[in-house]
Amino acid sequence: MLDLLIQNARIVDGTGMPAYYSHVGIREGKIAIIAPVVKEEAKEIIDAKGLTLTPGFVDSHSHDDMIMETVPACAHKLEQGVTTQIVGMCGHSAAPLSEQYYDEGLRICMALCANGVNTDLPSRTDFKTYLNNLREDFGTSMGFHIGHGTVRTAVMGFERRKPTADELERMKDHVRLAMEAGALGISFGMIYTPGTFADTEEMIELCKGVVEYGGDMTIHMRNEGARLVEAVEETLRIVRETGIRCIISHHKASGGPNNWGKVRQTIPMIEQINREGYTVFLDQYPFIASSTGLMSEIPSAFLALPRQELLDKLADPEGRKPIAEAMLGGRDPEAAYERLMIGASKAYPQYSGMMVPEAAKLHGKSRVDTILDVLMADNFASTEISFGMCEEDVEYVMAYPRTMIGTDGLWYPDTFGAHPRAFASFPRVLGHYVRERGVVSFEEAIRKMTSMPAALYGLKGKGMIREGYDADLCLLDPDTIIDAANYKDWNARCPGLKYVFVAGEAVVTDSVHDGRLLGKKLLRSW
Repeated sequence: MLDLLIQNARIVDGTGMPAYYSHVGIREGKIAIIAPVVKEEAKEIIDAKGLTLTPGFVDSHSHDDMIMETVPACAHKLEQGVTTQIVGMCGHSAAPLSEQYYDEGLRICMALCANGVNTDLPSRTDFKTYLNNLREDFGTSMGFHIGHGTVRTAVMGFERRKPTADELERMKDHVRLAMEAGALGISFGMIYTPGTFADTEEMIELCKGVVEYGGDMTIHMRNEGARLVEAVEETLRIVRETGIRCIISHHKASGGPNNWGKVRQTIPMIEQINREGYTVFLDQYPFIASSTGLMSEIPSAFLALPRQELLDKLADPEGRKPIAEAMLGGRDPEAAYERLMIGASKAYPQYSGMMVPEAAKLHGKSRVDTILDVLMADNFASTEISFGMCEEDVEYVMAYPRTMIGTDGLWYPDTFGAHPRAFASFPRVLGHYVRERGVVSFEEAIRKMTSMPAALYGLKGKGMIREGYDADLCLLDPDTIIDAANYKDWNARCPGLKYVFVAGEAVVTDSVHDGRLLGKKLLRSW
């Protein structure tokens, strides 16, 4: 007997092929049968007439490893159709932490989640220990990367120099242990402290160890604006010298009109290296605004200071001056930060969703001082939203056949405010960019959300509607699904999502998660 029979479904199976109609039977968490006629009895039957059945979405770029222990349900992902997440991105992972540089390691974790991450040192001394101690049940399944920035910090703190031979070997040991424990690969965050202190040779050496295990490299490149082309060139050099499979994180041209259009230079570069026989893909979130920790506005030289020393400087008007000057970089203080919005703030929730110039007027201080006051009050745990991209570039990148979809969403538990991408990226693609804009077909969009990342990251049994595959599925209305969340109403639920199934069980009904935790850790076997 089947546990569940989904009848009369319009099936978009994740491969990019045209839709077809059939019944889907599920038994013991797996897809047992796909057929136009199913005679076997079922404990439960769902009539999917008028709806489309797809594989559960794979969030190819997530930071939910920072909150998964305190918010394991990940309802904000399930309620947009995500059943699997790839975490440990942008050089940030939840392990390893070291006793010597614990404060610095904690700061990396807090850059992504101030209130949710468990930073218990004994459970995080290395990546294997971290994975072994991690709880087994989550709302979504999760595959893990080890973060270069976290590894570098564990070994040498925020030192602005090349590692010694011994330090480099210790970093490589951390990476090898992570790969042996089941990590998917290594991630780099080259605009963040301490990634910005690393040179290309250091990255190459660490990637060599990952390649030995068949792992991948994801990379938030050194620059996504004026020096975007040079950053892509560095990334492709690493690929050519190591042969590593590469995913360029949230590929875009940011920073304003002077940089818009540069993706039309970089995508041909990426296509060329693929023609040479290497493997380079992209991920993308479907918005013109990016988001990261507000502390990223503080130059790396100051972020590298011990936390208390930095706080003391910010509290002292004279100590604050050189930081403010470095942040402005010669810009007019009355013209700076025009495109920057306050994201999450616990201390100043009234500023969430407000552009910095507007917040500064209410705050009664300069724009720079407003940013620094918010950071101090939040203990550096605020986020920002930056409107630096254009729609034409977003659509151009999305149309590229090797582009996957990810949220890159930052959400701090118990904090007001977030970028809506954390709650609505996948419905936005299907509603806005597919149905309204026609950037890609519905079938192609589903491929970008399912089989493409599943194959690239080696997620067996995920990403397609096939007999024997995991019954992680979405049943949705392609005519009504859309992103309801915005920068003010950032966590609004998306319409059009009838059911989300994890392991064959409907954990989301009418876009509301029932709280069950049926996801699991996805560890790569070597």
